[in-house]
This record gives sequence, structure tokens and C-alpha cells, in this order.
Amino acid sequence: MDGDLSSPASLPTWALVALGVWVVLELVLYAVALVVLARTPRERLSLPKWAWAVVILAVQVVGAIVFLAAGRRPVPVADEARRALPSQPADPGMVGLLYGPSPVSGDASAVEIGGLVRSFGDVRALDGVDLAVPAGSVYGFLGPNGAGKTTTLRILLGLLAADVGTVRVLGAEPGQARREVGFLPDVPGFYPWMTAPEFLRFAGSLFGLPSDVVDQRVPALLDLAGLGGVRTRIGGYSRGMRQRLGIAQALVNAPSLLLLDEPTSALDPLGRKDVLDMIESLRGRTTVLFSTHILTDAERVCDRVAVLDHGRVADAGTVAELIARHADTTRLSLVVDGDAAAFAAALRREPWVVAVEQSFADPATMEFRVSDRPAALRGVPRLLAATGSALVRFDGSEATLEDAFVRLVAPGSATAVAS
Repeated sequence: MDGDLSSPASLPTWALVALGVWVVLELVLYAVALVVLARTPRERLSLPKWAWAVVILAVQVVGAIVFLAAGRRPVPVADEARRALPSQPADPGMVGLLYGPSPVSGDASAVEIGGLVRSFGDVRALDGVDLAVPAGSVYGFLGPNGAGKTTTLRILLGLLAADVGTVRVLGAEPGQARREVGFLPDVPGFYPWMTAPEFLRFAGSLFGLPSDVVDQRVPALLDLAGLGGVRTRIGGYSRGMRQRLGIAQALVNAPSLLLLDEPTSALDPLGRKDVLDMIESLRGRTTVLFSTHILTDAERVCDRVAVLDHGRVADAGTVAELIARHADTTRLSLVVDGDAAAFAAALRREPWVVAVEQSFADPATMEFRVSDRPAALRGVPRLLAATGSALVRFDGSEATLEDAFVRLVAPGSATAVAS
């Protein structure tokens, strides 16, 4: 009948508008609450995510308001401050949370490779590689671009098949020990919409780790990688931050073998130091095999190294052994005051001098390599006196891994595998 308000068509226009606005606001509130719930890290929620989802949907508007008002714990002030500062990794001793105090025995080999050959069409990327990586060691895998380092790592992971040769990873065929292997590629990829804790939990779930174990490891790994307290989504990370997250991801399963492909390539000097400290802290707890172009990194942290060139191991051994075998020269540098050209010419005539390089900007500054350091130390004062030159500065440095590396991979150099 006329005036019946039970039908929406009989409501006044203002009431219909108000009802529509209410419905829209209700839907928007639901959407905001659910989006915020999905994006909030688990550790900041006062209840599990599934419980809050039930509250929002069952109690409707009141549930959404309660969640938005009281469902999330505030970010600690310390974390807020850390957002504006460069992240500093925690003590690498936190690696003990992953592995405990028990050392790994170095009697066995974590990686054994014999006669490994792999070709791509007419190009032979690996040409009879032999390699043994002791368990619990930090092993450097060195070589110029195209030497075959990444191809070798991919074969160890079971991502690429060998044409010829034998490969054993933790006593098994490649790919059979994947749950015990961690890997960081040279350019790691991530889901840009995830946060770092979400990604590490996702990585842990792929290994089938219990949730309580993952919850314990994620904060420690993020602090170890210098990303603790960072709330930015991965899509907003710099390359260095991505590299740090990749290292944390590679450790999430507490691997018995950690493979790192150029782990410090994208890091600034402080970041490099942090990563190298972390790698060093892993010695004896797990086996680390990492490739690098930065020879000072390998010299600092590696127990042993192998130099790969044109698909073959040119030599392998401790850093000291490679330097003794191949870096048989010593580098000296000096600055003279006087006839620099005459002094350089006299220096080149000495039998203990291998090479002399003069600075283009300042010919009085020169660096030279010698085969007999004691003879050089005796001969330099004599040459200064003979040419009437004065000594301004004289510096000497012992041979380095770089010297050995250059000799091993220089064109025409002989390659010999050290057992």
C-alpha cells in the first residue's frame, strides 16, 4: 500500500543515497583491512593471519575496525631508526644458530670432480676438470671470464649435465643432495612484491623446514645479512641489498655445502667486508665454494684455491703454495730525485730486475719487479749513487695471489694441476 517502507523503492532518495554510501564504505573498509593484513609481517600481528581474517569477515565492520586499531604491534623505535641508516650485520657468531658448535671433519671431500668435460656446440667450456674440495673448508674458485666457473657450479647443482667425467656432491650424484646445498647465483632474482622475511619464509617452505625453525632462523639471517629492520619490499632494494638477501636465502636450510657465484661483486667496501666476515665464520661448520674475480677476497678468507683457465684447472692448492710456485718475483716501488731516466736505464740492466714501469704522470715514480729481493735491496743504493740520484721514497711488497694468478692465466703459460 502507499507509504509502505519495506521496499527499497519506497524509501526517500536521501535514504537510498545514504545506504549506498554505507555499503561502499563498508566494502572499502573490508578491502583495506584485508590488504593491510596480507602485507603485515607475521611477527607484527597479535594473532595469526587466519584468525584475523575470520574476525574481519565474521564480525564485519566491527572486526575490520578492531583489526586496524589494535591488530598490529607497533614497529620498535630502534627499527624505525635503522631504516634511515646503513644496515650493520650482527656478529657473524650468529652462524652458530644454524650449525651449532660441532666442527665439520675435513678428512672427506665435500666435492669431488674427475675428468669433467662439458661442451656447448663446438665450444668446450670444461676440458678435463679435476677438483677436490675438503669438507669444512672455504675454497676459492678463480678464473677469468669464460673460464668455466659458472658452468662447473651449475653441474654441481644438477642444473646441467656433464658430457664426460665424474661428479660427487656430499657423496651423492649432483641433484640428489639438493636439500643440503645452498646457492647464490651471480645475479639473484626475487619476487619484488615480497618483503625479506616473507621471501626467507618462502625459501624455507621449499626445503620443507618446520615453521618454528624458520621463525627462529629468519631474524638471525636478516641481521647476519645486514637487513634486520628493513621494511622495504624487495622491488625497492639496491643490487647490494639483493646480494645480501641472496646470501641469507642460501643459508636458510643450514646447508652442508654453500655455493656462491661472485658473492661480493655488487657490494661496496663495507658490504664486502661484512660478507667476507660471514664467509670466514662458516669455516669448519660447513663447506664454502665460491667463485670470484676479486683476488684479495680469496687471499683473505680461503683455505685453498683453484685457478680455472680455458676449461682446465691450471693449478690448485693453498694460497701460500700457489704464490710459492708461481709468484717468484717481488714488487718494489720508489721515487727518485734526480735523473730518473738514467736511473731507470741502469735499473733495467741489472740481472735481478724482471721489469720496470715508470709513471707517465711522474717519470720519477717507478715500480719494478725483481727475482732476487736481497740483491735488489743491496743494488738500489749503489745505482742511486752511480746516477747521482736521491731517494725520496722506497716501498716493497711481497708477492701476492694476483701475481700467481696473472702468471697462470697469461697467454702462453703452462698449466699444471697440483694434486
